[in-house]
Amino acid sequence: MEKEKIYDFSKPIEEVKTNFISGLDLLNMKIDSIPYLFDGIIPQVGAWALVGASDTAKSMLLRQLVMCVVGNIPFLDWKCNAIHKNAIVVCSEDDEFAISYLLRKQNKTIGLSNDQAQNIRFLFDTEDFIQKLEIELSTQPADLIILDAFGDLFDGKDMNQNNQVRAFLNKFTLIANKYKCSIGFLHHTGKRTEELAPSKNNAIGSQGFEAKMRLVIELRLDKNESDLRHLCVVKGNYLPQDQKTSSTVIRMDENLTFTNTGERVEYDAMGASGERINTKIEPSKLEIAAHYVCIRTILLIGKNYSQNELVKKFMHHWNISDKVARRFVDYYNTQNWIVDVSTNPDRRKYRENLTVLEAPEPEKVVEETLNIFDNE
Repeated sequence: MEKEKIYDFSKPIEEVKTNFISGLDLLNMKIDSIPYLFDGIIPQVGAWALVGASDTAKSMLLRQLVMCVVGNIPFLDWKCNAIHKNAIVVCSEDDEFAISYLLRKQNKTIGLSNDQAQNIRFLFDTEDFIQKLEIELSTQPADLIILDAFGDLFDGKDMNQNNQVRAFLNKFTLIANKYKCSIGFLHHTGKRTEELAPSKNNAIGSQGFEAKMRLVIELRLDKNESDLRHLCVVKGNYLPQDQKTSSTVIRMDENLTFTNTGERVEYDAMGASGERINTKIEPSKLEIAAHYVCIRTILLIGKNYSQNELVKKFMHHWNISDKVARRFVDYYNTQNWIVDVSTNPDRRKYRENLTVLEAPEPEKVVEETLNIFDNE
């Protein structure tokens, strides 16, 4: 007796190719490490994304990546493993005149030859661009495809709908696997996320976007120096954890090309838009007068504060991270400069106790107050 079919195939079952691969076949491939287009960062096969706010130079950085592929040269000190030394860029935001100018400018630093530059293919007409990509790849393979930008190229009705985003991205996963290439999406982060720590959840739209990516990098401005950026790996399926907790600080030259400064900055040491936070400050090493000024200026007499409220106030006052601010709470509590007035141990409430802290000389208070305002 023939078993009832669970799925009603659109074509006869005998014409369906299963394409299963055995575990033995996979073991015999003898893959000892994940293949990277650029060692330790960009996957050789699969979809990934560079996200960031407007005017962070995302397109410039991705264009530099493309130039490194065709030139077979390191990208920000990461070794290039390009096979075809060929790349495709789909542009929805710039025209050929703008790209011509920017490419010439960046090439003053990178120095591609004519033959190497010939191996970058730009597509400005984005109608039916997926079909056009398939035709190009079947004719001439590429190591890297850059899609600039996701929001313009997305063919669904609502970027916040998980099923629509995943259906769109599935097409590129199939292309990446079929043609063994790396596909990078340029995407934007929400305006309010600039006040948050770097995160894979900062990208605009559905969570399905980051879920489909093997790698997500967030590019942040440095608040103190206009030519610096923070390259923050916020998702990397096969990357070590320490690479996903601190930024790579890169510097842009006069030709809009980036170099690696060699500096790393912890994510919890970055404030809004990349502001540097003091992570080395220790409450026990500071002058008594500085603590006196802190308590006197940010805590109201007789008012109760939760631990989280104190942490936020100390973060702002001292320009420190959440972790360091909690050390200040513990230290002040130990010194009895704040007292725990809560009745519930799970919901701490503190009140200033400045009377136990001997007031320093007035001129010292003035000096410390000025120091605080100078640092803001």
